[in-house]
Amino acid sequence: MDGYSYISEEKTVSELRSAALNNAKQQALTNAKTYIRSKTEVESFVLKSDEVLINAEGTVTILEQKDYGIQDNSRYHIWVKAEVEYMLGDGGSIVGKPSAGASSAPVSSAADKTQKITLPSAVGPLTVKIWSPKKEYKEGEKIEVFVQGNHDFYAKIVDISGQGEIVQLLPNGYRTSAFFQGGRTYKIPDQEDKFNLTVSPPFGKDKIVVYASEVPLGQVAMTNIGQGLSAYAGDQKTLAVSTRGIAVTAKESGSKEPPVADFYEASYEIQTSK
Repeated sequence: MDGYSYISEEKTVSELRSAALNNAKQQALTNAKTYIRSKTEVESFVLKSDEVLINAEGTVTILEQKDYGIQDNSRYHIWVKAEVEYMLGDGGSIVGKPSAGASSAPVSSAADKTQKITLPSAVGPLTVKIWSPKKEYKEGEKIEVFVQGNHDFYAKIVDISGQGEIVQLLPNGYRTSAFFQGGRTYKIPDQEDKFNLTVSPPFGKDKIVVYASEVPLGQVAMTNIGQGLSAYAGDQKTLAVSTRGIAVTAKESGSKEPPVADFYEASYEIQTSK
């Protein structure tokens, strides 16, 4: 997004630069909202989508920035690549648009025995739910995780231990596809996998995180640790930034459609003990 601030006698160069950056951020918010509204009209989202949008300003994160300085002796020019994030009530977040609500739906019998899960509505923006039958597991118990989205999506699912170790659960060496069908519940581990998630020391709090988008995610360097699994050497913040390295292209040459991609992140915390 391009941001501009016009020269005046009252403004210093520093103030011009700051104003241009703020203008670029505002343009990012405006274009994201335009994108949301256009999709709302096309897909006939429920009215709540527009109501939430009106009240949500979102958070703008600058991913890339180029400072072109003063141009044509009239204005200061800054270009940014930005991510607009709207926070959702369930702890997830979606880039570029708000939640359109959720509806109750049956899930696998393993999850039904322990807790009722609220799954994403089939209409509305991309929403992905991740859960486990329990929040607390004892030593020796096997953990199962379930994932479902309301639309087709691409995803990376990782386990982050209390010690900060990051292991990618899906895709893995046996289930290599990063593509997930909307409305289908995925189980981790499943029959194709060659590993179990068995509780063992050190105990503490694990976080299962899903990074999802309607377009393929960025490639992240991983280290093979056996059983089809891989580990990430960096921290969660770096992984999230690298995963967001998606490429957005216009549908047609010369298209004025805002270069926006939907990105959804959600997590589920599990407590382990002896």
